[in-house]
Amino acid sequence: MTRHRITRRLLPLGCALALGACGGGDSSPGAPAPGQAPSTQGGQRCDNVEVAGHEAVDIQATGLRCDIAEEVAASAEGRGRQPYEAAGFACEPAEAGGGDTSYSCSMGFALITFRYGTT
Repeated sequence: MTRHRITRRLLPLGCALALGACGGGDSSPGAPAPGQAPSTQGGQRCDNVEVAGHEAVDIQATGLRCDIAEEVAASAEGRGRQPYEAAGFACEPAEAGGGDTSYSCSMGFALITFRYGTT
């Protein structure tokens, strides 16, 4: 009987760890950045990122901190609408109109979306 009680107590902890729901530490991609409000799309809205005459805007981060999402978005610089990888995320481009590119970047359950174009 003792073994079953321990298993029932540890199972929720194991599930939370497996799903990355713990957060709290600086190295945890699941930890939301302080002061970030959730977006209406289930993630959090992050700051725009400017790089050499271009800008990543409407950055949404789901399952990770904004500083990581902003780093991945900044890595779109010089990619010329080609898929790329940054910080472990695989990013896929799509035409967004007006010469801009929409990117969707994923790593496991974490997702980053943004629009990239000229400033």
